[in-house]
Amino acid sequence: MTTLSRIMDELCVKFFQSPMNYNTSNTDKILYISNPDKRKTCETNRYNFNKPVVDSSNSMLISASDRNYINAHFKNECGSISKPLLIQRRLGSLDVEMTQDNVKYYKDKVWPLGIVLYGVDDELGDTMDYKILRHAMTSIEISTCVVFQEVKTDGVLEAKSQIWFSKDGNEMPMLGFVENKQSVKLSSFVNGAAGHDAHVYNNLLRILGVHMMSNRFDRDNYVTINWRNVEKGKEQYLERAPEEAWLTQIPYDFDSITHAPANYMCGDCGLGATTVQPIQDYLWQRTISMGHSKDLSKYDIQIINMLYVTQCRKRLFDV
Repeated sequence: MTTLSRIMDELCVKFFQSPMNYNTSNTDKILYISNPDKRKTCETNRYNFNKPVVDSSNSMLISASDRNYINAHFKNECGSISKPLLIQRRLGSLDVEMTQDNVKYYKDKVWPLGIVLYGVDDELGDTMDYKILRHAMTSIEISTCVVFQEVKTDGVLEAKSQIWFSKDGNEMPMLGFVENKQSVKLSSFVNGAAGHDAHVYNNLLRILGVHMMSNRFDRDNYVTINWRNVEKGKEQYLERAPEEAWLTQIPYDFDSITHAPANYMCGDCGLGATTVQPIQDYLWQRTISMGHSKDLSKYDIQIINMLYVTQCRKRLFDV
């Protein structure tokens, strides 16, 4: 019973005990649990105390990926019984709203239900690049309401819209949701542009439909782009985003994980040469630090949740 209670705490599904003489119909589905030995407890977990650290900190019975899959699968049946506290915690404080132009622009760029489907070639599953990718995905899942769901190809049923990581493919994904299968080169996706410490996060947010902070419509008030230093053929990655994409309620954030470093997409930057230069920069502090954040800033989290609040509520509340 304790196990069932924990499952109900973590999922939207519920378990109800029925009497032994309950008359079932052809449409009823009953789970029978047999306990012939009348055990009241299960065997305790066994830990290897020879290790320097005993890992017993994971209090969740079901993994995050399994929880997301089950909740998404039962979203119609669960309806309004989904727990509101969970979604509120993961959405954070949403005291600002998008404009009508924002809503129209991002409408087709967000993933349905806030679930990003992805797959990976079998031979890449044990590589360091894939581990870095999964770590970044998990960090975003913990901080926001979106989830990344891995899919497997069985030759029979395949998701129409998904990101597929392979040895070959595009260096960068397309912005936001696309109604087809995208093939992306994993090594370029993770390591990417020189000097950008969090390139994998930048690309994951690009998949979610989030423009780079340094590409904001109002960025010319904060940084100067030295176009003569930009590598030929890479200019599009430093173009300003359209005005409709500008979330005016969010301040310009030099600490954003999506902000370009000073030498972003630089063709031949010698000592002191830059492609992205802050307009006001006392002692080069911003020039040195921007583009080197390794964690989502509070505004990164707020942007993602602003874009996906409606889809996430559909997934968990079906409203």
